[in-house]
Order: sequence, then structure tokens, then C-alpha cells
Amino acid sequence: MTDIQSTMYTLGQLARQIWPNGDMPLGLQHKVLATPATGFALMIKTPAAKRLARERTPDYEALIAKLPADLSDPPGGVTVEQQGPFWTGWYHYLAGIDRASKWGPQQLERAGKLLYGDRWQSDLARALDVGDRRVREWAAGDRRPSAGIWADIAALLRQRQQEGLALLQELDAGTTAPATD
Repeated sequence: MTDIQSTMYTLGQLARQIWPNGDMPLGLQHKVLATPATGFALMIKTPAAKRLARERTPDYEALIAKLPADLSDPPGGVTVEQQGPFWTGWYHYLAGIDRASKWGPQQLERAGKLLYGDRWQSDLARALDVGDRRVREWAAGDRRPSAGIWADIAALLRQRQQEGLALLQELDAGTTAPATD
């Protein structure tokens, strides 16, 4: 993803976290979509966002940390084509909320092994930017991963799926891309 796509995706996730029922004020929604830095500044001043900040909600802090430190509004605003990742993030986070209520240690282990093999816990911890201990707590069922973590795991699975399909297409076509380190 490009920087603007990644930023818009993260803003979509953040907005869904702040308004899990989808009741984001329409005017603010338009502001975030057209001018992300200005919209973000307004978004974090809302009572719902302030509550998450006060509670030091890990997902909230992690999403804020994913945004570029030099976030600024592009000249002329964000194009309609560049707004799509906002909605993808919005819906992926919603799916993460659903996963957090339904998935457990078995799904975490299956996803981890699929992504990283038998030594999945350390690699998954690095990919999610959390400590190994936290992943072990999730795997043991002592703690539950948040909606944002499930959304991130699903994104990792989607990325792996896309990489696998791209490789299959290259192999089927009899061409291969140069190996990367």
C-alpha cells in the first residue's frame, strides 16, 4: 500500500473503533475522507475518542501510532480513488470486532502456524509489534486478543493469500519474478 492508502486504511480502522456502531458524524466522516490530517485532528477531539485515550485502550494507541508523524492534507484533498482504503479499514475493523467475540486460542494457533510455521508465536509477535509473552497469553486463553489484533491477523492472512496467488500465476505462466531477500 502507498502511504496515503495505508493512512486512509488506518483512519478507517480508527474511526470504526471510535464509533463501533457506525454512528460517526457524517460531516466528520466527509472531513476525514477529504482532508485526513484535519479530519483526524477533529476526530480525536470527540468525546468518544477522548474516552478511549483516557482509558489508554491498546488498540486506540496502536492505531494512532500507525499514522505518520507528519500527517498532512494533500494539496487539493484526497481523491475519491484514494478514499477506498478508509472503507476497507472501516469494514475490516468491524470484522475484527466480530472475530474478537467468536475466535479463540485455536483460531490464533491455526492462523499463526499458517503464517509462520511451528515457531509461529515469536514471528507473529514481531509482525503485530507485541511481546512474545502477550502472544503466549492469547494462545493459552489467559487473555483475549482485541478486535484490532484480529483485524491485523486477518490482514496478514490476506497478504499471504495474495502473495501465494501471485506466485501461482507466475508459475502457471512459466515466468518468475526475481527472488527477494
